[in-house]
Amino acid sequence: MEYKIAVKGIIRREDGDILIVKRSENDDYFPGMWETVGGGMDEELMPQDALKREIKEEVGLEVKVCQPFNVFPIIKDNGETKIGLTFICDYVGGEVVLSAEHSEFAWIKPNNFREYKTIPALYREISSYANMFGDEHEKFAISQKGILIRDGKCLILTLNEDSKRWDIPGGRINVGENKLAGLKRELFEELGVKDIKIISTLHYDAWHTPIGYAICGVASLIEVAGDIEIKLSCEHTNHAWISKDEIDNYNFIWPEMPTMIKRGFEEYERIKKGKQS
Repeated sequence: MEYKIAVKGIIRREDGDILIVKRSENDDYFPGMWETVGGGMDEELMPQDALKREIKEEVGLEVKVCQPFNVFPIIKDNGETKIGLTFICDYVGGEVVLSAEHSEFAWIKPNNFREYKTIPALYREISSYANMFGDEHEKFAISQKGILIRDGKCLILTLNEDSKRWDIPGGRINVGENKLAGLKRELFEELGVKDIKIISTLHYDAWHTPIGYAICGVASLIEVAGDIEIKLSCEHTNHAWISKDEIDNYNFIWPEMPTMIKRGFEEYERIKKGKQS
């Protein structure tokens, strides 16, 4: 299979700020989203040369293209697939002059990128860049989450501060706790349940809260002994048991949470099938 190549640049100044640009509202791919500068690559050019040309055309700057930083997939709604290559670029000279592809620009501190609307994959890329090249490595918490499935349905919850989005039970591990101890404590505090067992770890994802706190969320399939009587803590307003087919009908607090729950159902069904055979 042949793939087209796209090149992107994290353009940095001596003060540590990086350049981001906002896509035109008329764009057919993530209109109005913030991104780094770059575009498609002609076959006759080397990636570094193609990127320098794209940067000059899109924002009017001269840059020095340095080391490659990331490789990522780009899949459009029409099925078109590209391989993206991100390079770190040092600002050399010029003033930003936007092309018709973008409507705004900003020089920002890398850790402030979470304040701008974009896709989760780019948040992760810029966060990784900030951790490697910023003045301080960003500290983050580990949040251990439990996917509890009974009778073919998974337990989900709403939060007090955001009743329109859904969560799964669990929370941040305290200093000195392992994942089982942390998850047991969280589920007892949030649901009033005890005697949980971790069956398998399913998925993890790094993301930022709306206030900018970095979290690594780990989801595990769990079992709870005996009958369950849900007693919600003050953190939550409601709960529901949903089937696998209903997952995409809900808006979750983490971008990867639907994937986490789907993997939980897959593991649950695999284990159930194994017990029946």
